[in-house]
Amino acid sequence: MPDEREVFELVRDMPYARASTHAPETVIDEWCGTCSTKHELLAALYAELGLSSTIYACTQEIRLPEGAAPELAAWNGELVIDIHNYLVLHEPGGDRLIDATWPLAARAAGLPANEWGSDMRIACIPLETWALSPGQDVAAFKDARLRERYTSEQLERRDEFIRAVGRLFTGK
Repeated sequence: MPDEREVFELVRDMPYARASTHAPETVIDEWCGTCSTKHELLAALYAELGLSSTIYACTQEIRLPEGAAPELAAWNGELVIDIHNYLVLHEPGGDRLIDATWPLAARAAGLPANEWGSDMRIACIPLETWALSPGQDVAAFKDARLRERYTSEQLERRDEFIRAVGRLFTGK
């Protein structure tokens, strides 16, 4: 049986792209995920190992740095809004922040892919943070927060950006 490190590394290195649903089985079958679906899968896998975790959500604003991938040129200098998800694993020795969003291969694009350790970086600078309740629907929570704060045009731009980033890593 894999341990928590092996489970983290397996999920982290899955390509970043949207799966068709948030169901852990779908994420595994389609072998891709975003911050929300990867951390929902991790929470489910850790629960199978008898470990407790909490999914967190935070608002973020993304501005691409100079020299970002040409495929993302449409967003250079333009603000993209989002809500990011990560996980806190509750271990006997204390809590461990887990962010498996970016596969190690994404480092070539300048993205913060984490190694297993005690000091993982959140893949963004959180502006406002929430701990989700056990069993809370992550997608519904995220959707409600986004719709409260942003216009439909901003949300469409966000969706286009996420699809473009997914194509960058999967070619699809």
